[in-house]
Amino acid sequence: MAIQELENRDSIIATSIGNSKNWTIEQLIIDGVRHNPGATAIAAPARPPLTYTRLYDHIHNVIATLNAKGLGLGDRIAIVLPNGPEMAVTFLAVAAGATSAPLNPAYSAAEFDFYLEDLNAKALIVQSGIDSPARQVAAARNIPVIELLPLEAEAGIFQLVGETNLPPVERRSNNNEDIALVLHTSGTTARPKIVPLTQANLYASAQNIKKALDLRPSDRCLNVMPLFHIHGLSTVFSSLAAGGSVVCTPNFDAVKFFEWMKQWHPSWYTAVPTIHQAILAEVEAHRSIVKQYPLRFIRSASSALPPQVMQALEQSFNVPVIEAYGMTEAAPQITSNPLPPQKRKLYSAGLAAGPEVAIMDEVGNLLVNGEAGEVVIRGSNVMLGYENNPTANSTAFTNGWFRTGDQGYLDKEGYLFITGRLKEQINRGGEKISPREVDEVLLDHPAVAQAVAFAVPHPTLGEDVAAAIVLRPNAHVTDREIREFVVTRLAEFKVPTQIVFVAEIPKGSTGKLQRIGLAQKLKEQLQANYVAPRTELEKVIAQIWVEVLNLKQVGIYDNFFALGGDSLLALRLFNKIEQKLGYSLPMSTLIQASTVEQLVNIISDAESSDAWSPLVAIQPHGSRPPLFLIHAVWGNVLFYRDLVRYLHPDQPVYGLQAKGIDAQQAPLTSLNEMAAYYIQEIRKVQPNGPYYIGGYSFGGIIAFEMAQQLKTQEEQIALLAIFDVSSPGYAKPIPNSDDASFFHLRKLLSLNIKDQLTYLWERMLWHLEIGKASMFYRFYLRYIKRSLPDLRLLEVALANNKAGKSYIPSIYPGQVTLFRASQQNVGLDVDLELGWGKLAAGGVELHHVPGSHASHIQEPNVQVLAQKFQACLDKAQLDALEFNHKISDSQTKSYIDSPAKH
Repeated sequence: MAIQELENRDSIIATSIGNSKNWTIEQLIIDGVRHNPGATAIAAPARPPLTYTRLYDHIHNVIATLNAKGLGLGDRIAIVLPNGPEMAVTFLAVAAGATSAPLNPAYSAAEFDFYLEDLNAKALIVQSGIDSPARQVAAARNIPVIELLPLEAEAGIFQLVGETNLPPVERRSNNNEDIALVLHTSGTTARPKIVPLTQANLYASAQNIKKALDLRPSDRCLNVMPLFHIHGLSTVFSSLAAGGSVVCTPNFDAVKFFEWMKQWHPSWYTAVPTIHQAILAEVEAHRSIVKQYPLRFIRSASSALPPQVMQALEQSFNVPVIEAYGMTEAAPQITSNPLPPQKRKLYSAGLAAGPEVAIMDEVGNLLVNGEAGEVVIRGSNVMLGYENNPTANSTAFTNGWFRTGDQGYLDKEGYLFITGRLKEQINRGGEKISPREVDEVLLDHPAVAQAVAFAVPHPTLGEDVAAAIVLRPNAHVTDREIREFVVTRLAEFKVPTQIVFVAEIPKGSTGKLQRIGLAQKLKEQLQANYVAPRTELEKVIAQIWVEVLNLKQVGIYDNFFALGGDSLLALRLFNKIEQKLGYSLPMSTLIQASTVEQLVNIISDAESSDAWSPLVAIQPHGSRPPLFLIHAVWGNVLFYRDLVRYLHPDQPVYGLQAKGIDAQQAPLTSLNEMAAYYIQEIRKVQPNGPYYIGGYSFGGIIAFEMAQQLKTQEEQIALLAIFDVSSPGYAKPIPNSDDASFFHLRKLLSLNIKDQLTYLWERMLWHLEIGKASMFYRFYLRYIKRSLPDLRLLEVALANNKAGKSYIPSIYPGQVTLFRASQQNVGLDVDLELGWGKLAAGGVELHHVPGSHASHIQEPNVQVLAQKFQACLDKAQLDALEFNHKISDSQTKSYIDSPAKH
């Protein structure tokens, strides 16, 4: 370099030192030269490293060449180059002297035509000797093509050749507001939008990432991400901001990854989840390299990292995995989980790591921590607006905040939890489903390697849930087994009704799994996934489902609840089965048999067996002590399914249903007899205590008496849980034994169906006329009208009511845990403990839960109920273990570290 050029460079560096507001790409390089001129900045396989001084000099040479070719500040220069050091240095040089517009080399001619036109590219840089459709498109559009010739020199040193026929321009220094980089959004749901990122945006982002990861001059990043994407580019400018180095590899190769680790000794790498999974598949074969050349940490970004993959990475590399959340519009980092010893939270996207982060509702109000809404951001790394797109900007910005399109919430410590992408959300008949939640459950299955849940069209629900799955090598599992696994973890409406097994899930250009558009791409496989009824009995049952659920067709593996079924429709279903086939089955049958095939098997088994049990295995698996939940006044336990689904997956749960609901036996009319009968049944599962018993409404009173009798038998009661019912003899805020209502139920039993409907109509009109139609009566009125002609449930309800009225409780020596619904049909002077304090010598542990008597145990309130109930259950189980001197550290950890899934 000439003496004059050296003096000019030194003058620029000296000037920049005193200019703290010079937030530019060039400033990043200058800072590196000032601190470590001879340190490595860019490295690459089979190439000598490039120092900061050499990088700075080469960038100035490239800018001078571009200026001579008539290209300078503000000019868009498209870059179509393979991954590697030349791509990294070209990006830096063009961003410092003009505007970089990197494009994916794998684009088709039509895609290049769109992007080159949309960018208004003034020139195109391609590598010499590599053919690309971009060349022909540029020629057709009269866009000058500049050839990049890699030189036999340090990594990233090249020469630019080619004529542009443009007059030379003078070199001008850039400033913070100049556009350094333009990228397009993915365009999966609409026309891709141009994201212009300023010099200040990139500089601020580099500092944010440097700070969040505590990057130092000694750090070296092994970059395996494409450099036409902001994720890959950010590894370059954040490494330079720290005075460290970045190894620019060719396209990702899982085997060569470990060779690069051995050659370059990186301290960290960053990737998308699919690349992490590919690395994990090879890690055992390269265990010695992992141990000999340890990393300091691993970073994951661009899409949510499944917890299973995070755990496997940390176990394999013995380093923390830091998950970050970002997007192109934020250049890219928004939040990041902190490094140890700071707290990292599973499922969290971490703390704000640069921009301000808040949660906003639909109309622009900022929400408090804990409330869910749309994630919004603002800060020096956030773009000012989409280019030439006022419509998009009007919806993307509210009161100065950029709306990310992601749903989530901030917890009380400021950690961000992303619950889904608004445009990816599945709207299944009004139920909003986050596909990420389904992904995580699918990935828990031992046979599943990759999984993506997505929306498919549905004729009546609008959208339904499907999933694409890649199995692990040599794994074998059916779609039915997958659904049976998921249904134990999620509500039925979230269970994929269609599952397709694929060799590979379509990915985007960065390796990110594509969710949007999967329904169309996998259309043929989805259509082939339907399994029609095979036997005559399957055809009859499937046709009943079609009539009850108002569908066009039902396959033998379709789930009743996933298709829109509920308790009232279940009642209609079993009425029709009894009418057409003569089989009388309790509704709890659907707990074990929620598909046509399973229900047919139950019916077939019933033909060869007369055995009936009040004990229903709602969730029979798990190593924890079992939980027993008692039926409500109607005798069924089907309604407990939602509650159980939100409890810990290792928690066995059994329901106790009433005699008489199978129409084969007479209902019990003594509550003491019921309790004794149910104790006899639970001892078949658990011969001795400690026992965990609970009940909703009338079931809570039965559970209370069961605890009394077990105590007299010298058994330990670890937990007695009562869900929103008042104690016997108390002036009930939940009028579940309204005499007038049961008078009308008795009257109904003496009438035929036609007269029943007439009687109900007349009674309703009379009550409305006198203004005394109680809330409770209206509830039963609706229930009965939907339930006719199944009067056996009314017989069970009447028997239970009789038993409840004649029950005389005694003082219970232990504690009652009461879950009280917040919406009570009572005055302000009501006893908060609903009278249980007078019966429980050990006191009442009171928990308030949202909703009414009916709704607090239904979605979505049941999730809060389950969370609070699980905490009580965990504590009770730990206390029981300690009491019996059987506790161990591993047992304690299993309870503390494995909370209910929400």
